[in-house]
Amino acid sequence: MRVRGYAPATPCWAEYVTADPAGASAFYSGLFGWTPGEVFALDGRAVAGLLPTEPGGRSTWQCYVSAVAAEDGVAAVLDAGGSVLVPAHDRGARGRAALVADAAGAVFGLWQRGTSGGAEAAAEPATMCWTEVVTWDEATAVAFYGKAFNWSERKSEIAEGVDHIEWFVDNRTVGGLSVMDERYPAGTPAHWRVTFEIEDCAATIARCLELGGGVLTGPLDLPVGHYALLADPQGGTFGVIALSDAILDTRR
Repeated sequence: MRVRGYAPATPCWAEYVTADPAGASAFYSGLFGWTPGEVFALDGRAVAGLLPTEPGGRSTWQCYVSAVAAEDGVAAVLDAGGSVLVPAHDRGARGRAALVADAAGAVFGLWQRGTSGGAEAAAEPATMCWTEVVTWDEATAVAFYGKAFNWSERKSEIAEGVDHIEWFVDNRTVGGLSVMDERYPAGTPAHWRVTFEIEDCAATIARCLELGGGVLTGPLDLPVGHYALLADPQGGTFGVIALSDAILDTRR
């Protein structure tokens, strides 16, 4: 499905930041069938970005939230107790961006539309389908994102003893919140995570391993689909999910 724009305060784009863009291009084009480049494409539509960083820099997926004006988004982040890592700046004709962190240190970006509003494809395999904040401190996250973006949290149990926490605004779901527990290594920093839709979880895991990646969690059989948390050869992590028939039926 082609996407032409995003409402304000909505996750809209993901960019892979790495000191090894050639290796990352080979991995993700091999895994998802993307056309490599500064912007990964699927059938001619932008689906994710690739941003080189200095040698020795950490490889990571970086998520962006749409903003009417990048400077206003930065001001809202500061007012909510966050910090600014890279001030608002032009990204060519595509738009303006800023890199910020929430009150617990989770890094994310702000994106002001130029020629690009964000990912141009969604609701199909090999596209971003979910972003979530992963943190130790639920209360701090709720206070920060509530003030910065007017997000509220809503909980539901997706499996026995397993809570699923969604961010929503104006009755519209915009993302998720995952609270770390003893299963995470001590000292794991708060961060954002991106998940991509796939057709077959087992086949994607196998292909990830063939390409030199790894499996951190899964596959998990959840009510919403078959999920796994994977790692690429550069050390970046991301989720994949083959959605359940019940979810896919809502698109028909």
